[in-house]
Amino acid sequence: MGHLVQLEVENFKSYRGHQVIGPFSSFTAVVGPNGAGKSNLMDAISFVLGVRSSHLRSTQIKDLVYRGRTVESRGGRVIDEAGDQGTRRAWVKAVYEDDAGRTMIFQRSITPAGDSEYRVNNRVVTLQTYNNTLESQNILVKAKNFLVFQGDVEAVASQSPKDLTKLIEQISGSWDLQHEYTELERQQDAAAEKSTFAYNKKRAIATEVQSIVSQKKELELYETKVQLRTKLTVQHMLHKLFVAETRIQEIKNEMDSLHGETITHASTQRSRLDASLQSQQKSQAKAYKAVNRQERQIKLIEQKIESRQPSLAGLGEKVSHLQRKIKQIEENADSARVEVARQGTVVSEIESEHARVKDAESRFEEQTQGRRAGQISSKVMAEYNRLSGELCSVAVEDTYRRDVLDRQIQLFAEAYRRSADKIGGLQTQCGGLVATENSLEQQLQQAEADVDAVEKEIQTAKRDAEASKTEHSRLVRIETELNEKLASVLKDLSQARADQRESAREAKLKDTVSALQRIFTGVHGRLAELCKPTQRKYDVAIATVLGRHLDAIVVDSQSTAIECISYMKEQRAGQATFLPLDTLRPPSISESLRNAHHGARLATDVMQFDPSVEAAVLHACGNALVCDTMAVAKYVCYERRIDAKAVSIDGSIIHRSGLITGGTGSHGSSSKIQAQRWEAAAVDNLRKARDRLTEELHDVARQRRKVGKDDVLGDRLVGLQTKHRVSRETLDSLTRKIQAAATERKHLESLISQCEPVCSQASNELESAQSEREAISERIRSAAQPIFSGFCQQLGIESLEVFENQLLPATEAADERRLQFTTQLSRLNSQLEFEKQQLEQATAKLNKLLETLESDRRLLAGLDSDMGREQHEMTGLVAQIATLRTGLADLKSKYGDATESVHSARHDLEQGQKEVDAISKELLAKTTDLERAVAEKAAVLRRCKIEDIPLPLVSGSLQALALEAGNGASIGSQLAESYMSQLSLGDATQSSTISLEDTDDIVADYSTLPQHAKSGLPAAVDQKFVEDISRLSTEIDALNPNPHARERLEAARTRLNEIEFEHNAARQEAKDAKSTFQTVRKRRHDLFMRCYNHLSTAIDHAYKALTQSPLFPLGGTAYLALEDPDSPYLAGVKYHAMPPLKRFRDMDQLSGGEKTVAALALLFSLQTFRPAPFFVLDEVDAALDLANVAKLANYLREHARSLADNKSPEDGAEMATAEDAGASPYSLRQSARIRKTTNEEVSGSAMAQPVTHASTDFQFIVISLKQALFERAHSLVGIYRDQMQNSSQVLTMDLEQYPV
Repeated sequence: MGHLVQLEVENFKSYRGHQVIGPFSSFTAVVGPNGAGKSNLMDAISFVLGVRSSHLRSTQIKDLVYRGRTVESRGGRVIDEAGDQGTRRAWVKAVYEDDAGRTMIFQRSITPAGDSEYRVNNRVVTLQTYNNTLESQNILVKAKNFLVFQGDVEAVASQSPKDLTKLIEQISGSWDLQHEYTELERQQDAAAEKSTFAYNKKRAIATEVQSIVSQKKELELYETKVQLRTKLTVQHMLHKLFVAETRIQEIKNEMDSLHGETITHASTQRSRLDASLQSQQKSQAKAYKAVNRQERQIKLIEQKIESRQPSLAGLGEKVSHLQRKIKQIEENADSARVEVARQGTVVSEIESEHARVKDAESRFEEQTQGRRAGQISSKVMAEYNRLSGELCSVAVEDTYRRDVLDRQIQLFAEAYRRSADKIGGLQTQCGGLVATENSLEQQLQQAEADVDAVEKEIQTAKRDAEASKTEHSRLVRIETELNEKLASVLKDLSQARADQRESAREAKLKDTVSALQRIFTGVHGRLAELCKPTQRKYDVAIATVLGRHLDAIVVDSQSTAIECISYMKEQRAGQATFLPLDTLRPPSISESLRNAHHGARLATDVMQFDPSVEAAVLHACGNALVCDTMAVAKYVCYERRIDAKAVSIDGSIIHRSGLITGGTGSHGSSSKIQAQRWEAAAVDNLRKARDRLTEELHDVARQRRKVGKDDVLGDRLVGLQTKHRVSRETLDSLTRKIQAAATERKHLESLISQCEPVCSQASNELESAQSEREAISERIRSAAQPIFSGFCQQLGIESLEVFENQLLPATEAADERRLQFTTQLSRLNSQLEFEKQQLEQATAKLNKLLETLESDRRLLAGLDSDMGREQHEMTGLVAQIATLRTGLADLKSKYGDATESVHSARHDLEQGQKEVDAISKELLAKTTDLERAVAEKAAVLRRCKIEDIPLPLVSGSLQALALEAGNGASIGSQLAESYMSQLSLGDATQSSTISLEDTDDIVADYSTLPQHAKSGLPAAVDQKFVEDISRLSTEIDALNPNPHARERLEAARTRLNEIEFEHNAARQEAKDAKSTFQTVRKRRHDLFMRCYNHLSTAIDHAYKALTQSPLFPLGGTAYLALEDPDSPYLAGVKYHAMPPLKRFRDMDQLSGGEKTVAALALLFSLQTFRPAPFFVLDEVDAALDLANVAKLANYLREHARSLADNKSPEDGAEMATAEDAGASPYSLRQSARIRKTTNEEVSGSAMAQPVTHASTDFQFIVISLKQALFERAHSLVGIYRDQMQNSSQVLTMDLEQYPV
């Protein structure tokens, strides 16, 4: 195993100039401070081994060239302390010695242009040659398993399973087969797809051949059944002709036997009964007019009574309202008088008080005038003032202080007086507010009582109004219902004659349909007779939905419809709509319409009909919906936006365009006519219903007059509500006044409570100031004794105190008394003015109430007079209407007798008409039967001609037969003409004009008709023919043969032979591609698994060696796991490591130190399979503690080979040192032996790639800052920063020369 001897660098990164690093021993530690350039040494080794510059902490290769401090810039060129940067080259040279002792020099240079130059032994080579030379020494640059950069050690352990798989492939050599493997797999898949395509194509053509064979058989069966159906069709037509000719002969015999005497008798009897009916109807009309006149007079009087009742009720309500109003005004006037009297008393008391104070002021002035001689003169006061000024000059401070105190005392006294006056005024106002509150409380109680009384009256009025309204509404509803019923009855009666005409037209149409059914076998009948609603409530709605199709005639085919139309034209039987079932294309029913709304149903779902006419029903109804109400119909059409016609039960229609028509006003009447056929008994019932409804309407009108009108009760209720509103407003006003008075009183009480402390404080301050002034005055008096001695002698007083305490205060007291009188009189004047204003307001209110009371009394007298006059007139009208009703009863009795006579005559006439109609129908039935039989024969012959049926004939030809009927007279009309003229049936005498001229010449040959068809029942035989032909037609329609089946069969067999050859060639090609791919796949699998099997064992030994300790002699556990054992190189390889005494966890959950140990174990185990000659580790011990650093150092020292002795691992000589004493028993030597065995096992395989046997020891170059590691190294390389040179410098030391 070779080793790295030394490294030479020039101008690489932080290394300036040419420097030699080394030599390197088997375990070399690179040390130095941070920033010295240790990692740049790692980059230099990586650079010379061909690692790309992007992995060397640089963006471009020129960044790896040394750059010093810039000295100057010259012409765009940068000059640093080492020279011109633009022309500088850099290179790294690695001196390597292989196993044979040969020295190899690898050099990589950076040119000034920024390119790389590669040299081996000083010879320029290409990058590919350079890499191949390195790989020959087991230096795998792509794997980089021998280079661990700073901070990447944890990433090695935490790499994804896919990345670990790629690393194993690069180490094992299976990665070289990756491109070939992918290409062969693609070729295999393409060949397999091509083979599958050819097989599917072959199978499809084989299936097509089988299908064509079955089509050929189906074609032969089809031709056989068509021939059989043609034979049965001919026999069927012969049978129809045989039956028609037999029926024609029988009808002729029956019409010859018809007698005419009964017809003449029936016609005479009908004329007599018609004359009797006209006479009775005239008598009935006269009686009806008399009844109508009497009823109109009664109705006029009733209208007068009804028109007067509201005014009478209104007068009564107004009188009642005025009486209650007058009573309320009188009560309010009494209250106002009491208030005026109370306010007058208050004003009198205040005036008395004002007079009393005025008298007291006058008496005080008189007394003051009598004592004027004892008061002080101005001269004395001037002398007093002069001496006082002299005293002030002597006792300046005391005098000044006394004056200040006098002013304070005056102010305190004034403040005290104002507070006391304010408290007194507030207390007086409080007393007034309390009295006002008591008065308002009394008024409030009275107002509450008034409101309660009005509310009770309102409740009573509301109950009366509600009862009246309910009764009135009930009567109005009953009257409305009766009017609607009467209007309907009258309308039905007015339409009775038209309905009778409609009944005649219906009878004629019914006879026409019966004739068509007898003549033509394919006529089913009218649509109205073929279907009916499931419930009676749907009658009008279904009639509306069917509309113009209600009387449409349903036939089986278009040809039958054409024949029927020709017949009706010849017979002049009117118009009709035909619905041929074979040409109708009814719309498909949308199932979603059944769930449109729970109140909406498809029209076809509420109808009963035979399935044979379903197409006609669907054509007439379509997607129409029958809705319970109009609201449901609007919801379906407008909100759900369903595109369908919606019909409500009353006949209203919402068309698909959104237009609304119909209802009880339009379609309802016609639909009702269609749903009900008039009869004589129904008309009689309508007349009786009219009379009954008229009488009930009169009774309801009388009851309505007895019930009070809503407007009268409404006026009363409005008056009460107005009164209640006024009372409520009065109550609210009083409540607000009471609340305002209470609020004002509380405010005054709060002001009193606020003023009392102020007054007390002013009193205390006054007393304090007076005490201080007394003391100062004593001192001043002492000083004033000598000054005022002469003044006192002059006045004849003993001392100055007598002057100041007796004479001077008397004058001041008089002035103070005058001020009090003035203040009291001002207060009384203000209060008197306020109370007079209140008295004036109360008096004005009383006068206004008295005026209102007088006005209402005059209005009440006028209303009483009007009410008496109205009541007198109402009594006269009631008596008049009673007399008229007595006469109306007699007239109605006469009208009832006339009506009974008319009913009896009409009934007799209808019975006679029925006899005539029966005779006419019998004659028409015979005529129609004959025409139907003739038409059947002609229809059969025309069908044979149209459908080209080969009918066997004795004489005549179908080619001469016209497709339209001729114009000659028919046999039926010739036989019935005389009888029909006697009955005078008008249009009914017109008969068919179907000619027999064309069909008489054609005689069919019945020899081929079986005997059982001639003798059997015609309907049964015809049904048997129809069933057999229908069955054969169904079978023929189900076959659907291919007419070209015979030609296509031969072409399909030819294509099958061609595609079978293509399939065999594609299958062989897929087999060859699969074999080639499996060969490469096995080679790749074997190479990968050989490396994996070795690593799965070696990694556990390496991990145990790095984690064992005296406490945990067994160490941890590490193992690998394949995600896909069949194709491991396509999936991932999971790496798990469990430190000692710890449970299983993912690699991402391990600590940094644990990840570092796991990564080192993985790297060391990789070295045992395809080892690189040296290991370069950059600070892999950064996350390890001291104990683990020591373990790592011992491990590295144990597996570092001795380069000094240059011994190979097979010599068995191992260096023993003091550190080896703690070496792990789990070493990589065991892994080497395991690997050797594995190589021997696969050496016999030609696909296995030969691998050089690895040594058990390696060369380690470790960059570290941990003393516990580098002190166990064999040599040290120290790197430091030379600041003078601005470059990294290197020192080397051999530690083996210094034994421990």
